[in-house]
Amino acid sequence: MAFKKVVAIFDEQRLEVVKTSLIKHGVTGFTVHEVYGRGKYFDAINEQHLIKHIQLSIYTIAEHAEKIAKLIVDTAYVNADAEGLVAVEAVDGLYRIHTKQPPKPEEHRFHGEE
Repeated sequence: MAFKKVVAIFDEQRLEVVKTSLIKHGVTGFTVHEVYGRGKYFDAINEQHLIKHIQLSIYTIAEHAEKIAKLIVDTAYVNADAEGLVAVEAVDGLYRIHTKQPPKPEEHRFHGEE
């Protein structure tokens, strides 16, 4: 079974709406980190010119990855500069530590709009 990793970096103020949308669509496993970076927009007042965003990572089966990425893009979008980005990455292997086995497909759910 092929796995993908969806990585999204977006404005921290959109975290709750993104999280709620993912859960509504059956995605229950994800990791969230605060990150600082510089891109198209940067903090000119801050000495290091870095802005704070959220980085969210989701491991999923390959067939769900693009749909999850699009859901995040649509949910995080507010029509402003520096909204972030979403990447879909290949995963060569994925294993659950407690079972020492790859996850089962049914552990990676996603359903479209209801």
